[in-house]
Amino acid sequence: MGSPPFMNKPIEPVHLTAAAQQQIRAIVREKGIPEFYSLRIGLRGASCGASYLLGFDTRAEADELYDVAGISILIDRCHLMHVLGLAIDFEDGEEGAGFTFNKPNIS
Repeated sequence: MGSPPFMNKPIEPVHLTAAAQQQIRAIVREKGIPEFYSLRIGLRGASCGASYLLGFDTRAEADELYDVAGISILIDRCHLMHVLGLAIDFEDGEEGAGFTFNKPNIS
């Protein structure tokens, strides 16, 4: 007897929109980020003052490694429950350009 169908699907703890994927790949290319680096997604600060962070880094012992749309993602195990379900987009508008973070399951 095989595993249930959901057991064979890779876990994607975050969602990267097409615009975010395109911008991340552009940054890697333009900045010459080495292949062995991954995109780190985490939190800075604590409690109500916490904000999301993005950066490129190498894997540490406490990190989980994921592949999201062909992009290598690092998340510290301590931050995983806080970023699980996070949607990351990139917006370029009149007020500026940057990544946006949306956690739909927060009320």
